[in-house]
Amino acid sequence: MKTLILKTEGMSAYGLQTFDVHRRVNHFLTRSAVMGLLGSCMGITRERYEDLFSLSQQVKLAVQVNKVGEKIVDYHTVQGFRSPLGKIQKGTKPTYREYYCDAEYSFALSAEDAVIQQLESAVKSPVFTPFQGRKTCPLMRPLFEKTVFEGNPANALCQMDSEGQIFSDMQGENHFATLQVRDLLTVQPRKYAIRTVYVSGKQGGNDESA
Repeated sequence: MKTLILKTEGMSAYGLQTFDVHRRVNHFLTRSAVMGLLGSCMGITRERYEDLFSLSQQVKLAVQVNKVGEKIVDYHTVQGFRSPLGKIQKGTKPTYREYYCDAEYSFALSAEDAVIQQLESAVKSPVFTPFQGRKTCPLMRPLFEKTVFEGNPANALCQMDSEGQIFSDMQGENHFATLQVRDLLTVQPRKYAIRTVYVSGKQGGNDESA
């Protein structure tokens, strides 16, 4: 089994699931965000959600926070917003959207060799323009970093130079905590399940929440 290692830098907005006026961002890439990023590279449209869900089922993910960056907040007004029940509402609503500036993340995807080969080809030559959570957050560098022979994405990131904390689907070396995060794709679009996230790395590193 192989692991594909990718990297992003610059402004990012990997949001948490919310219907509140304050659109918060997570301090590490959510699983749903990574799947969306890969789906964009592969040309998977919203009408082909089943393909994105199938891809999510085939990969194990780990994210390393190399640099948190500085959080900023932007003010917006939106029309036709969605209520907590999923219904489109009339009128205008103010929202406050968070971003991280100068953030840097590495993330690893472990899967069967054929899947990794397909993903590597897609991130090197994306069908749609990928961005970091929102369209106002373009990529600052090519996504592809390297491919390694490793079946555990957390351990694959441990082999890299960065010492940032790692948030993974699988327990890795120097594991010291677990989290519960609602970002796992389900068979229904926009419906997410809770997954267990294993945290590893050096305690007291550059992640602000561990």
